[in-house]
Amino acid sequence: MLTDILIFAGVVALFFLGAELLGGGERRQMQKRIDRLKNRKIVAVKSPQDMKLRRQTIESKGVSYWLAKPLPNIRRLGDRLARAGKTISPKQYALRRLLWLLAIMFIVSFIFRKSPLLGFFLGIIFGVWLPLQFLKFSANKQSKVFLQLFPNAIDLIVRGLRSGLPVSESLVLVSHEIPNPVGSVFSNISNTMKLGVPMEKALQETAHKLDLTEFNFFTTSIILQRETGGNLAEILGNLSEVLRGRFLMRMKIKAMSSEARASAYIIGALPFIVISAVAAVSPDYLKPLYEDYRGNECAASAAFLMVFGMWVMRRMTQFEI
Repeated sequence: MLTDILIFAGVVALFFLGAELLGGGERRQMQKRIDRLKNRKIVAVKSPQDMKLRRQTIESKGVSYWLAKPLPNIRRLGDRLARAGKTISPKQYALRRLLWLLAIMFIVSFIFRKSPLLGFFLGIIFGVWLPLQFLKFSANKQSKVFLQLFPNAIDLIVRGLRSGLPVSESLVLVSHEIPNPVGSVFSNISNTMKLGVPMEKALQETAHKLDLTEFNFFTTSIILQRETGGNLAEILGNLSEVLRGRFLMRMKIKAMSSEARASAYIIGALPFIVISAVAAVSPDYLKPLYEDYRGNECAASAAFLMVFGMWVMRRMTQFEI
């Protein structure tokens, strides 16, 4: 029974891992449309010779290109590592996850003499899925701290502009005065500019790496002001007020949805509490669940429905502002 439960948990973890790595198609399409609008150019109508050359180029990439196309982008993993404050490269992180998977499979199969299938699913759970969830949690935690300190950084830039400092010097001032993670982000921007990279490109690369709507607003405001002119101090001052309002709205939504999240936790923990109580009071009452194959099917179905219900309730408490 324990082996079946662990295999089932591995299948569920593998499902959510695949959904996370291969999902997000709508978000990627939206980002592509935004990039096309940023880099919009007048494109001439392609001739039949151009279309034929493009088709030959795609065909020359071979089968390996189309097999690797659905795989997760390694750059996306690198951006998440950077948002979490990790210094390891994405290739090294992926290699460590693979080594942990193989190590768990070896321990379960050759040391504990269990099924290799059980070792594979345990490796998926503890070697791949849980570290990725911890990495996602760390990145989200860093993003929350960044959004909390980011309006203060904008106010500091506004005070620097009103005192006569240029934008580049104001960015350097933020890197010294505002604590991490905001300070480290602006420090990287200033160091990139010292290497000769234009400010617009440095801001766009940082915005793509952070993947935060608030920082995209900041980047767009500076780029538009440099292209069209205007009072940058007033623009950034208004942006700071908007970002504080967004942060307060996010906290309000979190407070209003706390009841639904608490209900999800209670409903998720209730079956385990009841099973533990029944097993302590009457151990023979639960024997059909793990001795009969029909009980195994019922337990697996109930576990799947419970996990799916908790996932749906969690999605219902998440809002895009």
